[in-house]
Amino acid sequence: MTTPAPVPTTPELLEELRRICAEAVEIPIDKITAEADLAADLGVDSLTMDEFLVLVLQHYGMSAKVNSIQTTSYPTIGALADLVQRLNGERNGGGNSGPDD
Repeated sequence: MTTPAPVPTTPELLEELRRICAEAVEIPIDKITAEADLAADLGVDSLTMDEFLVLVLQHYGMSAKVNSIQTTSYPTIGALADLVQRLNGERNGGGNSGPDD
C-alpha cells in the first residue's frame, strides 16, 4: 500500500488534479482548467468521472469517503479541489472553514 500524498495548497492542488485528470481520462492537460466542466466541456462520461474521483481520493488517502460523494456534485477540477481541501480539513480535525470562524 502506498503512502497517501499530502494535500498541497490550492494552486498546487489544482495542478496535481489537472495532471491526474489528464492521465486518467486521456485529455491533453492544456484543455483541463479549473473551471472546465469535465462532462459538458471535455466529454468525460460518468463512469470515467467515478474512476477519476476514486483515483483522486486514493491519492490523498481519502478513499473511505468515496461512497458518500456524488460525483456530479463536483463537475470541475476547481470544485474537486474544494472537496479535497474540505475533506482534508475534516480529517485533520478542522471542523471550521477558516481561521476567522
